[in-house]
Amino acid sequence: MSINVVSFEADTQRQHQRYKLPLKCIIDGYRYSCLDWSVGGVGVATGRTVFPQFETFPIELEFPFGDIVISMKVNAQIRYSDANKGRTGLQYVSPTESNLRFFRYVRDCYLTGDLVAANEVLDFSSRMIDTKARKKDAAPPAKAPAEKVKATVVQSLRIVATAAAGVALLVFLGASLYQKLWTFRAEESLVAIDASAVVAPTDGMLTNIVKSGAVKAGDPVATILPSANGRSVTVFSRCDCVVQEAQADVDTQVRAGQSLLSLSMHDAKPHVVAMVDYGQALRLYKGADVVVDLPQGGRLSDAQIRELPKISGADLASGRKFPVNIDVDGADLNAIVGAPVTVRFVQAPWTGASPSVDPKRIVTSAPAENRTRPGSEG
Repeated sequence: MSINVVSFEADTQRQHQRYKLPLKCIIDGYRYSCLDWSVGGVGVATGRTVFPQFETFPIELEFPFGDIVISMKVNAQIRYSDANKGRTGLQYVSPTESNLRFFRYVRDCYLTGDLVAANEVLDFSSRMIDTKARKKDAAPPAKAPAEKVKATVVQSLRIVATAAAGVALLVFLGASLYQKLWTFRAEESLVAIDASAVVAPTDGMLTNIVKSGAVKAGDPVATILPSANGRSVTVFSRCDCVVQEAQADVDTQVRAGQSLLSLSMHDAKPHVVAMVDYGQALRLYKGADVVVDLPQGGRLSDAQIRELPKISGADLASGRKFPVNIDVDGADLNAIVGAPVTVRFVQAPWTGASPSVDPKRIVTSAPAENRTRPGSEG
C-alpha cells in the first residue's frame, strides 16, 4: 500500500500543499499528533473525540527543530471532525503576517531538505515580532576582483593564524605533560674531578704547603713542625699529579688525619656529580638520558651516567640524597671545576612515568660507598 506524502486541500482563496511533518497540536488543553500540515490549515488525529463543526478554537502548534521546539499560537476553525476516521481538519482563522511568514519558512525548509539550526530558527522567530512588511535591502555592489582577492587572503590568514595558535597550544600542553611525567632534575650538581686527599700524619704547625701547580712523585708538598719537640715532618706526593686545592694555610695548627690538600692525576678528566633523591632512584634504573646545562649557557646532551649505587628499601624511604657520577666525554670542563650546573634526567615515554615495583623486592645490599665526591677521593 502506498502512502501519499503530499496532498491538496481547496479553500475559497487558494490551494495549499499538505506535508506530513512531526508536529503536535494543542486543542482545548489536550495535545494531539498532526497527520498533515499546510500553510492554510492542519489535520489532527483526534481519535474518538468530536469537535463541533465551524467552531473556532485557539490552538497551539509545536514545531520540533533538533533539541528545541518552537510553539506557534493561532486561531483555527473546525472544518470537519470524523470519529470513524479519527481525524479533525482545522483551517487557520485570520493568521497574522508573522504567522504566515513562519509557516512559509518552515514549508521552504522541509521542501528543500535543509537542516535548520536552532539559532537560525530562534533568530527568525525574533524577527517575526515586526508585523509590517520590510523593505528589501538594496543588493550590495559587486566587489572588484582585487577586493575579492584581498578578502580571500585575509580569510586564509585568519584560518592559518587560528590553526597555528591551536598547534602551539597543543605543543605547549604536550611539552608540559612530558616535562611533568618523564623528566626530573637533580637537587644540586657541580663539575668535579677525581682527586685524592693528602692528610697530615701528625699534629703540629704547618710551616710549608704547595697550593697549586704540578708535582711529581716524591716531591715534598707540605712540612709540619710537630707540637712535641722533634724534627719537622715532610709530606711527599705519591704520584705525578696536579694540586687541585689546598685546605690548610701556612702557620696554622693541623691535627693528624686532617686534609691538607687534594691531588689529581695529570690525565684526570672533569665530570659532573649530581645529587639525586633516593625516591627517584628507580627511575634512573629504568634508564634515562642526561642533559647538562652549563653555567655559561652551553648544553651537553651526550652525557652518560657512570654507575649507579646499590639501593635498599630503607634508602628509598629515607628521603636522603645520593651522588650520581656523570661522564661528559668530549667536553673540556677544566676551567669550571667546582662550578654549579643543572642536570636533567629524561626518560622515554614507554619506560613509564613511575615504577610499579615494590621497593622491598629490589633490595640488593647496603648502599656501596661512593668513592668520588666533589674535589676529593675517599
